[in-house]
Amino acid sequence: MIGDSVASSMSEWRESQDSDPGYVEAIQWKKYSCVCTSVVKYNPEWHKRAPGGVFIVTGAQLVTKGAWSKKVLHLRLLYTHIPNCTIQRTEWTNAPAASQKGSFLTTISTTLSSPFTQRDTHQGKHEPVQLNSGVYPDGPPVPLRSRKLLKFVDISEVVKGPHDVPGHWLVIAAKLVKERRKIGIHVKFALLGYEGLSQNDSFMG
Repeated sequence: MIGDSVASSMSEWRESQDSDPGYVEAIQWKKYSCVCTSVVKYNPEWHKRAPGGVFIVTGAQLVTKGAWSKKVLHLRLLYTHIPNCTIQRTEWTNAPAASQKGSFLTTISTTLSSPFTQRDTHQGKHEPVQLNSGVYPDGPPVPLRSRKLLKFVDISEVVKGPHDVPGHWLVIAAKLVKERRKIGIHVKFALLGYEGLSQNDSFMG
């Protein structure tokens, strides 16, 4: 895991841009007429203030822009600089059809904090540890007034963490998508390595 000794004080927000009409997808929902599908990634200019290292996602927000009749839903990510690290590998991941359920935005933080759950059975045995951020195996309870959102939002969890070989993956980019008439998310994960350590030692042990 990332230790306190490598923490950086530099953090910056970055959000999707809809300057290109090709990245604006219409959604059949009265509250949000469109969703911006451009990729949100770190700004290379940030390295002028923080040379070396990498920028990882440590927070996320959904924001809207535009007038009521032409609102566009945007994804905003908070980036934090981690010095003395390099990117060993990157992978784009989306939620599989049979994925577990979780909060829509837990896809952003699943590799930053992984709550483990264990429950006693009637026989006194423990169920396997859950290595993802979905506490509820079938999805969190949804209030009645919010269930209609499920028609427009795919809450499938995008999971990639320490249980994915060869090590601990962190989020470095993401984008909103329109799939099967729903708003979903694709996430770009990176396997990081510390300077001075071999790739096999990165976030292992």
